[in-house]
Amino acid sequence: MSGAIAMRQTASKFLQWSRLIAHFNRPVVLMYHRIGEPLVDPWELSVSPQNFARQIEILGETRDIVPLQWLVQRLCDGRPPRNAAAITFDDGYADVLQNAVPIMRRMNCLATVFVTTTAITDPAVFWWDILSRIILETTALPDSLAIEFAGRNYDWRVTGDAMHAQSGNAVNRTRLHFDLHALLKPLQVQEREKALERLARWARTDAGPRKSDRAMTHQELRQLADTDGVSIGAHTCTHPSLPLLKQDDLEREISGSRKQCEEITGRRVVGFAYPFGDFDDSTANAVRSAGMDYAVTTLPREVGSKVDPFRLPRLMVADWGEVDFRRRVLCHG
Repeated sequence: MSGAIAMRQTASKFLQWSRLIAHFNRPVVLMYHRIGEPLVDPWELSVSPQNFARQIEILGETRDIVPLQWLVQRLCDGRPPRNAAAITFDDGYADVLQNAVPIMRRMNCLATVFVTTTAITDPAVFWWDILSRIILETTALPDSLAIEFAGRNYDWRVTGDAMHAQSGNAVNRTRLHFDLHALLKPLQVQEREKALERLARWARTDAGPRKSDRAMTHQELRQLADTDGVSIGAHTCTHPSLPLLKQDDLEREISGSRKQCEEITGRRVVGFAYPFGDFDDSTANAVRSAGMDYAVTTLPREVGSKVDPFRLPRLMVADWGEVDFRRRVLCHG
């Protein structure tokens, strides 16, 4: 009897281990945004060039770095590859070309860059960077803020200590920044720009973006597209939350960004990334109807064998050293 129990226990452990190995070897899609070292980075979008180089080195030693489109095709064919990894960048920041591409070329690394096309000529599209500069970089803020968004009034008492406990409507800079971001995100472009101008006047600064936060120019995007191993994807025109849009605006944002990417690069664009990771059934259907082959989300998990190609999950990568990168990416799940 004890022998049978021992055999069952051994079989159970073997099954658990087999499932763990299978889970561990599933493909992963990694999500980056910027390669640089900005003064403030509240969303942890930036990875230093040094950490990025080490991350890619580790990834190349432990995984097969593959083109995202190839991975999608294998998934659609019902043949998910084991131990594969695809690398993506969202938004189209200039520092990807300046800092990431030299590292990727040195390491023969493949990547897909999803571009927000209006940001190429209008730096205010990356409004979250302007907000961060106003709230988190300004030397001294007034101790209270009263402002109106979309016809509704809001007010805060602002504490100087970032670690100060909040009470009532008293908030530190970090909490204020996230509160304002949530209020600004659903606004129309012009309404948001006016709100940022009001915030800048309140903070006694300006509402202009930093040069270091800019997107790639037309010429830089063409240069990026001509780089071996780099593919270009669409990421809308103005980076809105797509589920909030009317159908006409939704289709315009998706198809417009694809068309502009193709016109600039001279290459067919088949992939799409949802801004902020926001999507629903209507959004996914619109991307499919626009003629795309796949779309990536921000759902934080590895890629399963039966995944919808228009709901591909990704693991966001932050400015991690070797230990955290191995733990959070290579040992994910």
